[in-house]
Amino acid sequence: MGKVKKKCCRSKPKRCANCPVVALRLSKIESKGLRGKELRRAVKAARVY
Repeated sequence: MGKVKKKCCRSKPKRCANCPVVALRLSKIESKGLRGKELRRAVKAARVY
C-alpha cells in the first residue's frame, strides 16, 4: 500500500487503495493475521464502497 491520502475521494465502484478508510480496514485485517485466499477476500471487501 502506498501513501495514505488525507481524504477519501469516494471513487466508485471501489475505493482507491490509498484511501484512509481502506487503510483503517486493512490495519484491522492485518491484526487478524489472515493468509492466502482469506487475505485476498478481505482486501477485496475492504475496498468495496
